[in-house]
Amino acid sequence: MANANATAYPFAAPSVNGSTITVETMLNQPTRITRYLSDIALRNYISPLIFSTPGGVSGGAVIYDQLTLNDLFPTRDVQEVAPGAEFPNLTSEDGEPKVAAVEKHGGKFFVTDEARDRNDSGKIQREGRKIMNAMVRRQDARSIAILDAALAQFPSQTVVASNWNNVVTGGSSQTNAALWPASDIARVQGLADTQELGVEIDTLIVNPSQAVQLRIVYGDDLNDVLESSGIQTLRASNRVAAGTAYALALQQPGEMRPEKALSTETWREHGSQRTWVQTDARFVSYVTDPYSVFKMTGLAG
Repeated sequence: MANANATAYPFAAPSVNGSTITVETMLNQPTRITRYLSDIALRNYISPLIFSTPGGVSGGAVIYDQLTLNDLFPTRDVQEVAPGAEFPNLTSEDGEPKVAAVEKHGGKFFVTDEARDRNDSGKIQREGRKIMNAMVRRQDARSIAILDAALAQFPSQTVVASNWNNVVTGGSSQTNAALWPASDIARVQGLADTQELGVEIDTLIVNPSQAVQLRIVYGDDLNDVLESSGIQTLRASNRVAAGTAYALALQQPGEMRPEKALSTETWREHGSQRTWVQTDARFVSYVTDPYSVFKMTGLAG
């Protein structure tokens, strides 16, 4: 199953290819460190699957509207209009706007003068990878928490599915087709169709245990099964609770806007003869369309 292209941690510049760059150059030109950190983001970065990135933010917060089923149709229906008669007023009340505040994630590490003078590039690689992985892990955890908080207000978007661990794939006790994972995915799309919001479920984010179970159940046919169910992207992440999955329309549930893209600054501490490398990003994430995502529970019993 082909995964969607990973997005660099919040919208930073792409990696640099070319000749070898020394540690001293990296410390003197911290933008190079930013590019390097963006390039080593964890491959299972799931936030860009949930949120689109339509633009930036200023002022520390975003005021946004959230879709409800009442937004689909007017409070009054259209009606036949006689010649010369006045058209009915179909104006609906606006929903209450919501506010999401900007968050800042970051960390720092130091490089000793000895490591710089010996051009020990492994120091920046090791510590940089740790920071980047931690920042991605935190952002993905926040993305799931934000998604769960929104879905808690919309019970229709949580579906109790079958236990994928109980599927028997052959023999006289083979599990009924209605209890296989593909059936759960089809039911979710059926619910989306019933809501008439035009949602096409094409992305499935699961816990690694459920990803393993999918491979056990379908084997070499997994890609074909997912594609036949409309799933174009399958991603496994430890940020998703075991026995849980999120079936969604790619980047439709909400938005993730940067106030400050991933950036790095450095400064030398003369007293200890070391140079600090500090990296951070400021961004805000929020759910605008809760009906474009379904939380599937009960997948592990």
